[in-house]
Amino acid sequence: MDPIKIIRDHVVNGTIANSTNDDTFIYVDDVSFYRKGQTNYKTVRGYLTVEAVWRFARVFAADPDKKHAEYMKETIADKFANVSTLDRKDLWAYLSGEKDSSAKIDITMPAYVVPEEEKRDDATMAEADDEPAVHPLHTRNSILQCDKDFSAILGFFGAKQVDKKKREREQQVVPLPTNRFGDVKEEQFYREAMGKDMLEMGIDPNMSFLDNKRQRLPQMSEADRLRGEALLGGGARAGTQRKVSSSGKQQRKDPVAGQRPIIIVPAGYGNKVLFNMYNAPEFLAKEKLVTWESMHKAGAKKHSSITLKRKYKRPKSKQYPEGHVKYEITDKPPDKKDSKSWARVVAVFVSGKEWQFKDWPFKGADEGDLVETFNKVRGFYAKYDVDTPAEVIKKWNVRTLSFQKNVRHGDRAQFEAFWDEVDKHLELKRSQLKY
Repeated sequence: MDPIKIIRDHVVNGTIANSTNDDTFIYVDDVSFYRKGQTNYKTVRGYLTVEAVWRFARVFAADPDKKHAEYMKETIADKFANVSTLDRKDLWAYLSGEKDSSAKIDITMPAYVVPEEEKRDDATMAEADDEPAVHPLHTRNSILQCDKDFSAILGFFGAKQVDKKKREREQQVVPLPTNRFGDVKEEQFYREAMGKDMLEMGIDPNMSFLDNKRQRLPQMSEADRLRGEALLGGGARAGTQRKVSSSGKQQRKDPVAGQRPIIIVPAGYGNKVLFNMYNAPEFLAKEKLVTWESMHKAGAKKHSSITLKRKYKRPKSKQYPEGHVKYEITDKPPDKKDSKSWARVVAVFVSGKEWQFKDWPFKGADEGDLVETFNKVRGFYAKYDVDTPAEVIKKWNVRTLSFQKNVRHGDRAQFEAFWDEVDKHLELKRSQLKY
């Protein structure tokens, strides 16, 4: 995702003033970028950060004639990275739409690189990164300047040759034939182990299972049976139990049976987004809509994942001994290859943007075809009653939750509608999750 292009689109459309920031992120519409993330706009001092481009765009979009010295003074005071006067003219011409490209944008570098310290934090927290791994492209000149010492490579192939010769020698070694128990007579073995030989136990060693004229064997005594089980280490009884269990019809167990369901909310902070990680847990647990803007201004801490205790229609009983069930609320979808975590995803709040589902594993999600996605996961679209939903919402199989903008009496009805719809979806799927 290209932060400079997104910032440019908002400058041209006149909506850059609606974007916000905190100590870690820059929020532009429904997208968030790390402030210290690196863009591919190259200057003499290196590549500009996202916060430098965003701050520059906001200031000069509001006042294109502002003196650069004033801009520098305010930017440093607010602890933002700045854009030098040497780059001002070119950067502003591109951001304002005066020209369609800039020679200072390095197309051989990724458009956005997450800071290294943030990558380490994400690894420590065992959280999947939203952005795919990026690798800088190399030019022809950089490749020609590589180390000319090939000793490591030659050593590598030499080691492979040694391993190959070793395997050839091992294959030539043939194990010696052995007949460890060849001198033990069968009758002697049974007499020493069981106290009787085969004939005394009623077993004819010359008989065949395919012989239709075979004699009926006498019933083995309880003492002989116990002696046989002691000799085989309980194998006879265990074998009988396995045979019984395998003959019965076995029910296939769901690998996520009894686990905690997952609800995904948007990661964005646009004015059309009613729920994110600031206020979604508050609504789903306490049935009251508190705007994320007010919680953000009040200093509420944003978590990427939180455990919610659902008490609605879960009274204390034999089925729910604790009087609640736990759900996981997150704005970071599982890794595309993590099928077990995706099997736990039961609901999603949509933002109206198709790219919200670009990394989802369901058929057609990457191309914007969300039929299978909303068949697997129940979708919800939250909006104010005075707002008009995006056209794409009418094409999606999602449930719309409509809230009054200035009155909170109707929040309870939307709260109940959400949980009832989730229960209905899971019952139809015969889900074995603990919901």
